[in-house]
This record gives sequence, structure tokens and C-alpha cells, in this order.
Amino acid sequence: MSPNILISQSEADLKPLFGSDFIAHIDGAKTLSLRQFYEAMAHVLEIPDFGFSLDDLSDSLNDLHWLEDERIVLYITDTNSFISKERDPAKMASVLNMLDATAEDWKWVDDEETDDKKEIIIVFEDSERIQKLLQKEQIDYKRIADLN
Repeated sequence: MSPNILISQSEADLKPLFGSDFIAHIDGAKTLSLRQFYEAMAHVLEIPDFGFSLDDLSDSLNDLHWLEDERIVLYITDTNSFISKERDPAKMASVLNMLDATAEDWKWVDDEETDDKKEIIIVFEDSERIQKLLQKEQIDYKRIADLN
């Protein structure tokens, strides 16, 4: 089974693999806090009735019925800045683990369980910080360049 997290060198890496898919771009330079991240996610994914918490984000990402696209690529750039203003490192760990778990959960949804099956792919722009965070949390990832 392939990892749920991919690392890219640039947005150009995404085009060959996900050119026709919905790419939800989150700018890490504009999402320094969890609140900013939640606001950006609510906006880019057009999440209805969002409560701006990790649980609400998890619930929304495990639903996504309002999006027509079957495959959603969550692309986070400027990962050196992404959620860097939160003092508690456990918060960033929680976000990474939730994103990984949600992408994994969608892999196991049976077509018979829902008419609206999705695939979520998490892509982080490469940085030493994001690699260290993923390794610390023991979250498997793969470089897009290594997929070919």
C-alpha cells in the first residue's frame, strides 16, 4: 500500500499525476496558526457549517459529499511556515496524524457503502521541517520524484 503523504519539490510535480484533479492549495505562509489553517481549509474546500476545530476538520474530510470531485489533492506549500506559530508541538503532530488517517480511511471505504467515494491525497512541499515532523510522528511518506 502506498503512503498517504507525498512530498513535492514544486507545484510542477503535481501536474503529471493530478492535472485533472481538484487541487486544494493551502499556503503555509498564510496559515501560521491552527485557526488560519482551519479558515483556509474551510474556504478552499467550501466546507459547510464548519466549527474550526480539529474534530470538525476530521469530520468534514471524512464526508466531502458537497464536492463533486472524486480525488482531492490537498497541497500545502511553504511548509517551513505552516502552523509554525503554535507553541505546542503536539498540535502540529495531531494535524499530521489526522490528515494521514483520513487519507487512509478513504482507501477502505467500500463502493457499496457510499455513492460518493473520495480519494484524498496529501502533498507537502518539501522542507527539512516537514520531513523531520513526519519522521518524528513515524508517518510514512514518499517523494513524488520517486513514484516514477
